[in-house]
Amino acid sequence: MPSFSYAETPFNSEEQIRLLTLFPATKVSSENENGKTSPLRTSLKPFDWNDKPSYVALSYTWGDATQIENIIVSDRTLDITASLYEALLHMQTDEPLLVWVDAICINQMDNQEKTAQVKRMTEIYKAAASVFAWLGPATDDSDVAMAALVEIGEDAIEAGQLRLSRETMLKLWDPDPEGLLASVRQPFIDLSERIGVNFPQLQIKSLSERSYFTRTWIVQEFSVAINLVIACGKRRLTFPQLSAGFLFLALHRVLTVDRLASITKATDLEASKRLSLFIKNCEGGAPCRLVGSRNRYQKQRPEYHSSMLELLSLVSSYTNATDPRDKVFGLLGVAPDAETLDIKVDYSKKAHEVFEDTARALLKSGFTDVLSWTRSRLKSEINLPTWVPDFSSSLPEPLGSYKCRAPPWKPLFSASGTREVQVSTNDKPGQLTMSGIIVDTIEEVGTPWKVENCQQTATLLDLSLDTLLGEIFGCCQLAQQKSPPISNDPQFWEEALWRIPCADQQWHQYTRRRAKPEAKAGLMEILERNSGELSGYTDEVKKAAWRKYHLAMQCLYDFRPFISNKGYPGMAPEFAAPGDLICVIFGAICPYVLRKVENGFELIGESYVHGIMDGEGMSMGLEETAFCFV
Repeated sequence: MPSFSYAETPFNSEEQIRLLTLFPATKVSSENENGKTSPLRTSLKPFDWNDKPSYVALSYTWGDATQIENIIVSDRTLDITASLYEALLHMQTDEPLLVWVDAICINQMDNQEKTAQVKRMTEIYKAAASVFAWLGPATDDSDVAMAALVEIGEDAIEAGQLRLSRETMLKLWDPDPEGLLASVRQPFIDLSERIGVNFPQLQIKSLSERSYFTRTWIVQEFSVAINLVIACGKRRLTFPQLSAGFLFLALHRVLTVDRLASITKATDLEASKRLSLFIKNCEGGAPCRLVGSRNRYQKQRPEYHSSMLELLSLVSSYTNATDPRDKVFGLLGVAPDAETLDIKVDYSKKAHEVFEDTARALLKSGFTDVLSWTRSRLKSEINLPTWVPDFSSSLPEPLGSYKCRAPPWKPLFSASGTREVQVSTNDKPGQLTMSGIIVDTIEEVGTPWKVENCQQTATLLDLSLDTLLGEIFGCCQLAQQKSPPISNDPQFWEEALWRIPCADQQWHQYTRRRAKPEAKAGLMEILERNSGELSGYTDEVKKAAWRKYHLAMQCLYDFRPFISNKGYPGMAPEFAAPGDLICVIFGAICPYVLRKVENGFELIGESYVHGIMDGEGMSMGLEETAFCFV
């Protein structure tokens, strides 16, 4: 039988889509095939988009490209991945079924067609009669996990899981002296106690870690679908069951850990092992993130703002794409500001061109967080200018994190005050010119604080932490000896000692907030533990203070202490060096470290500079500078 060819049937990629007719399974004669089913029989035809054909769209992972199966398409043979073959087998019904599936309905070898069809992907999945979300075949006791999720999901729905607003979720376990949240909390507490640890935790964990939940294109396909059917083997879930099930299990994890910890004595090794095992076997977070993306898209309200910047931030750490360009293209269909940004799907462009276009568009729209993501390019295999992040990798969370801008959507810092972004419109490829001011020059740097160096020793909890704090305190001492010092206010220097190590922020529930004076207690507990004092391990108040401060400090991994010529102390990127410039870019949240080079400026990265985080530099009368980043 000859091989299938797209060229045999005329196709207008701007006005048509192809649909695959999936025919019912038929049995081959037992005399020559031992009763096995025949190869999948299908046909592929173009349909005018305006005719609004009824079809089912398939959402799946492509799988291993080397694992190939053969199907029949319009009396021709076509090779597809084993993953797609398995999905189509489970979609077969007793009647012919019209299906849209990207790997077959788009000629993947034609970049012009691919570009035109990918632009329509959101409409394709949104217009489908249903979207068949294929998690994969039944393995690793997935039938048990799916059945448990149906039961847990239905119980969680009854407890009110899907009625919880985002605002209620954020404050659900805050102190509630008046008991206003008691009636909301109790059904979840009761359900959590009833489930306990006697549920198929490992099987659910295995299911949650399937590659389906981490494919970039799935975010769009899963989010825009009107009618979603989640399938694994022969088991099915509705979206409400999946959503309520995984969201409740995330809550159940917190409640159970607190419950087990409260009854576990420090000397009870077996109980401690049970607690550790429960934590180890908890489900992955990717399904909850995917549920969140769908909820934000479906609700489309200001409090569920999902700009392209936020989407890139949210999905970069847990989604994957075979083609690095798809880490951008795969999100355009669900970004409400995609049209304003004017980022185009164009597969004729190389990855570095797509990433540069994306960074430029975001910066012109005022999203200066992009500059804080440029640390991602340091480990990139793609050659990028210093101001362009590698969007195909995990993007680091900025010091003034976009996630911190919960209602009323204000950033933690405002280094540039009220000045708006100024970006040149006539830069050459690879260059970007932004306006700002030079505040000072780095005089001396300390040791980079690396997560891999944070190890417990026999005498100190963390030698690297001891070094970090010692160098920060040393920089503050040197700064006060400058003539004149940048401040004569004793409170300024007293606060510098506890604001700099945590970048002036503290952990609050699911995000970070600007540090308050009580954060100092967290630093004191860290110093106590590092000196060998263990009483804080059993003191609930000290434990809470330590946790909030220590979690906030983690945003400074890969940063190093520094002092500037004028005496500003702070934390700079690990590759900052003496002679680098401390600058404020107009419109930016944090100051940035730049390096003067022959043809412009290299962007080294964001920084925390004590004394200029709230716009103080803008009133110093400093000359405006045009920084041409290369």
